Amino acid sequence: MSQLRVEFDDGLFSEEDLQRSLKKLSQENATIRNEFKKKYESKFASLYLPQDTELLNPLLEEIQRVQKHNIKALIIVGIGGSNLGAAAIMQALFGLLSNEINALKVYFADTVDTDYIQQIKQCVEEELKQNNQVHVVVVTKSGATTETVANFEVFLDVLMCYRPKNYYEYVTVITDENSPLAALAQQRKFSALYIPRLVGGRFSVLSAAGLFPLALMGVDVKALLAGARSVIDEMLTLQHNCAAKSAAIKFWHWKNEIHINNFFLFSVSLEGFGKWYRQLVAESLGKENDLEGNSVRVGITPTVSIGSTDLHSVGQLYLGGPRNFFTTFVTIEQNKNNIQIPNLNEFEECVKHIQRIPLSSIMNAIIVGVKKAYQKEGLPFCSINLPELSPFYLGQLLQYAMLETMYLGTLLNINAFDQPHVELYKKETRKILADE
Repeated sequence: MSQLRVEFDDGLFSEEDLQRSLKKLSQENATIRNEFKKKYESKFASLYLPQDTELLNPLLEEIQRVQKHNIKALIIVGIGGSNLGAAAIMQALFGLLSNEINALKVYFADTVDTDYIQQIKQCVEEELKQNNQVHVVVVTKSGATTETVANFEVFLDVLMCYRPKNYYEYVTVITDENSPLAALAQQRKFSALYIPRLVGGRFSVLSAAGLFPLALMGVDVKALLAGARSVIDEMLTLQHNCAAKSAAIKFWHWKNEIHINNFFLFSVSLEGFGKWYRQLVAESLGKENDLEGNSVRVGITPTVSIGSTDLHSVGQLYLGGPRNFFTTFVTIEQNKNNIQIPNLNEFEECVKHIQRIPLSSIMNAIIVGVKKAYQKEGLPFCSINLPELSPFYLGQLLQYAMLETMYLGTLLNINAFDQPHVELYKKETRKILADE
């Protein structure tokens, strides 16, 4: 099976500096290969997930248990890395209108915005009133995320109201094995799946955190893992390592004061993927201190754009504004559908040359046109092309992005696996709640 294709012809970088960075990443690759021997006992634990032949066994057992209930609605309670990966793959495969089309309704409770949660609650209660079955999946690595625990309590209360005798059968907890939520799950008879201790939330999409809800939706998670595994197998040999080359190019631009990376996705279905990528980059690379403890305040600011929609909102800024960003274009070679414009000649006076051609031809013309405009303006970019939106190629894209981010952490000389400053707002929030 073919690979996603990455092109760097318009990266506008120094070849000498690129080779210097790749040499450093070659050493990092050697480290990663050695760390594989430790499986889940290293900071690169997430890279072992696609290699783990036993990873799916407990997930498949739990899936079989839940599927016996013939559920009609799935509520995923989580925030950040605990749900963005699953949401990204669901949207990429089923589209943004999947709840209007598919029999299984999926809701992501990822905020304590009371009006939004109330809408989900109403949808869930309507299903339960019709005697349909609903399943709640709560995902929190720490088991103590304020927003997630609060929302879990809300939906657990609903289950207890409508299914008082066996509500616990409609809950799956996904957390760290030693978290307070894991202990509570045991007390309340909730089924539990575990995220390996050193797999961070934003790198956990290929663990139970992402795979279990996706499998419940009918996603071929074996193909997703196979795609990720193919990227690791190829890219850990530096000769064909597109993720390392992309990281080296972005690092070169970062050194030259280009600190914004725009992920420009020419597919509405990839909008969720953009949100997942935004957290991955921002939380991994925005750090106060380097590995020696020096205060450096480094980071790359990720932005997300959707083509062709956002060309009509931020296109002027990109083409006419400051030259302070690097762009990664993401395109899909083969769409799932093909809509042809009818032959209505009277519209020729409005827009010429579009009668009886596919919408995809217009999108392709726009993509080529945008790249030519960037070339003429001297704007640096690279291009990622996916053969199609399938689990295998999405697995490749996920793993490519995670590897690229790890490599950037190495080049920036920071720890890409922690997030100490996220705790600042959490501490202040807990203080405020304690005083109320």
